[in-house]
Amino acid sequence: MKTFRAYITERLEIEDNPNAYTPAATSGARSRADIAFERRMARQYGGVMARIAARTAAKAAHKAQPTRAPFPWSDKGYRMKAGWWHPTKQWLLFSEGFHVTQIVKNSRAFGISTAELNGGLLKEAEHLVSRRVNWYDKEGTPQAHTAESVREGILKTDIDLAYEVQRVAYMKGWLKVYSGTATISPSLEGINGDSIRAALLEISETPGDFKTVVVDRVGLNRGQSQFNRYNPKDWRSVS
Repeated sequence: MKTFRAYITERLEIEDNPNAYTPAATSGARSRADIAFERRMARQYGGVMARIAARTAAKAAHKAQPTRAPFPWSDKGYRMKAGWWHPTKQWLLFSEGFHVTQIVKNSRAFGISTAELNGGLLKEAEHLVSRRVNWYDKEGTPQAHTAESVREGILKTDIDLAYEVQRVAYMKGWLKVYSGTATISPSLEGINGDSIRAALLEISETPGDFKTVVVDRVGLNRGQSQFNRYNPKDWRSVS
């Protein structure tokens, strides 16, 4: 078997004069120089090759995944369906609580770690403290918010919106969504442009004549939302 160094040398000689090249015979044990050279090449190119292999494996795994059913964007009735949507993960529907409630109840379904969730809860608590928004104990005494009080408020549905907690899900590609009805367009809310485009594409391929979809492009900071209406067939126009 040729060493890595011998292989590179051979390839260079072939490129220099392919018609006159005669492969050199390989025999004997590898020299220390050959071993050192191979180790240097492995250190230099091993990381690159590993990343290429990882990307190739990820693409193959994605292609192997079964096609999931589309989100129920269209409803002939008059009641919107609330849910969370992701371009590759299984979407979620719920009938109790708010969107943020689902994140705190089952953060694993969103791919959110305990540390990430706790970080979002803490930031939301700090925001409430800065706005002097309190919660009240059993005696009716106002208390400053903490991460745990925000968690409890969300689970009890006393808190229906929590930007910092929802932002954790948005940054992972999740969209807060509502289905359309006979009179109301579907709506999307999130940060990731790729996710928004993918959702619009799915809506455009769903039975139902939706001319527009309401999109709330949430900013990376609180209070930076931008509302737009898009024809789902023009999903590529979303930046």
